[in-house]
Amino acid sequence: MCGIAGFRGPWSDRLLDAMLDRISHRGPDGRAAWRDSESNFAVGHARLSIIDLSAAANQPMHTADGRYVISFNGEIYNFKELRRELESAGVVLRTKSDTEVLLRLFECEGQSCLGRLSGIFAFAIWDRASRHLFIARDHLGVKPLYYAALPHGFLFASELKALTVCPDVSRDIDTGCVANHLAFVWSSSASTMLKSVRKLRPGHCAWVDPNGGLRIERYYEIPQPSPVASELSQRRF
Repeated sequence: MCGIAGFRGPWSDRLLDAMLDRISHRGPDGRAAWRDSESNFAVGHARLSIIDLSAAANQPMHTADGRYVISFNGEIYNFKELRRELESAGVVLRTKSDTEVLLRLFECEGQSCLGRLSGIFAFAIWDRASRHLFIARDHLGVKPLYYAALPHGFLFASELKALTVCPDVSRDIDTGCVANHLAFVWSSSASTMLKSVRKLRPGHCAWVDPNGGLRIERYYEIPQPSPVASELSQRRF
């Protein structure tokens, strides 16, 4: 696993360093951060090297023109097939990583690329031109992704405790979510034990616009069995 963290808001680089400290155990093989000072955006990555072990695959990773920047946790199982498609279309790839394939696929197809991915993932992509932030979580929510949408900024990370280092994130407890954890060892909703922090739900993605507006969309829903299949499952043979 890897760890991702970042924010859009008036905070300093020290906050991002503290956030990465909290998730350093997720990525012992590398750590890096990048900042877009003009937009008060910063993103970091704690790397566990698995597919492409070279330094060329370090994150945050940029497209060749510098427009898009990604921090990615997970694995894209069909990245080799997607890589061949991109190369057939004339896209030049500099690494052997699934991270670059994901980044370049988003560059070509935008949000619709999610429908082409097979894998487990949580990632954030910053668009320097439009100043929009895009985050997404895999279909069944294997990889975690937490966020805090505050009046003056937006923070995200692979683990909730990385968000609590920000003094502006309220520590008010969500008692209903705590009760769910005590009863079921998890909470099926987007809520967390802190009222100010939410989970991006499985099969969902979100856009944060330059004014801080948050738009969450579902891109995947577990297929429901057909009426015929349901009827057959109820029969006794």
